Amino acid sequence: MKAILTIALSALMLAGCADTYNKSVMPKAAANLQQETVGCKARWTAKEFRTYSAWQACQLRAERGFATTIALTRMDAFDVYAAQMQALAADRDANRVTDRQVSSRAEEIQWKFLADCGCKPGWKSRPAYGHQYANNLINPALPTMIPMTP
Repeated sequence: MKAILTIALSALMLAGCADTYNKSVMPKAAANLQQETVGCKARWTAKEFRTYSAWQACQLRAERGFATTIALTRMDAFDVYAAQMQALAADRDANRVTDRQVSSRAEEIQWKFLADCGCKPGWKSRPAYGHQYANNLINPALPTMIPMTP
């Protein structure tokens, strides 16, 4: 699951909520998110980040930029999502959660965000796409390019 590009995940998450964001800017937002995600990974690889919390903060800045660019109408839902993901990263840093717990909690946080922002993906009731965020939290990896349609 690590190979899934964060932007592909974000686009898939939002595919079910066309009335809650601006679809016309999706290609630009996707490109920017990909570039920023690669930058976060490069900083992780260069050991600029000493904690998962620092890496998560970088990733959340990229995701916030994406949400802002597409004019997500429920930014309050994003703020809750971001706070919960940052808290999960802090728990990971403090060894209060196992990798399995991180994966499970990240998936729950993501699905709560989807419900709160009014996004209801229709391809499956609960696909395991949330594992990408958890996998990045456990072991950030370079994203791969996956074709997508907004």
